[in-house]
Amino acid sequence: MMGSRARGASQGEAIPGCLTMHSSSDDQRLARMLIGGFDGPAFVRRMRRIEDAERLLADHLRQKRAEYLTMVRLRIGQLRALAGDWPALLALVASPEAIAAIRDLHDELQPELRCPLRPARSARVLRAALRELANAMTAFNRRWETCLAQIDLGPINALREGYNKHYLIEKECAVGNARVARMGFRRLEPMRPEELFRDYPLLSVPHLEQ
Repeated sequence: MMGSRARGASQGEAIPGCLTMHSSSDDQRLARMLIGGFDGPAFVRRMRRIEDAERLLADHLRQKRAEYLTMVRLRIGQLRALAGDWPALLALVASPEAIAAIRDLHDELQPELRCPLRPARSARVLRAALRELANAMTAFNRRWETCLAQIDLGPINALREGYNKHYLIEKECAVGNARVARMGFRRLEPMRPEELFRDYPLLSVPHLEQ
């Protein structure tokens, strides 16, 4: 199959993608980068495998995080409806920053209640709603910490190690110039669990006033 492509190319046939081989060495080098599969040269495929693996991991974590936040989303929606407005909760928490964090989380989760709730005037009701939210956030943090700790970063780090070891060689073979091959190259460090906790953090649980 590859041989027939090469023979066709040497006779001036067009390679899919509207690229036609000519006699100049530059054109021949460019064509060689494409011949052997239209997925690109080896160094491009190597980088693409890393990007695909990291995208799959990110998609998985976003899906699991949304799933684990189901109860938090419900409780924070109920709290917002019962409070009517965030300042109504200021006297019930240890610091104004706690309310700011809850408000930001509410804006992120965008909860929608199936049954609308009327604002409550009772501090006891609001304190109970705050406590239910804090309990839901604590439960989420336990599950999320366990989830992130169980992620196996070995496959991604193996791809990164292969990139560091082979990328420059493969690119130099493709472009025929060591200086050009090194342009833009940056070694990839192993992905660490701390990065997952940084990008997908635990929730800041509010402290309630007694």
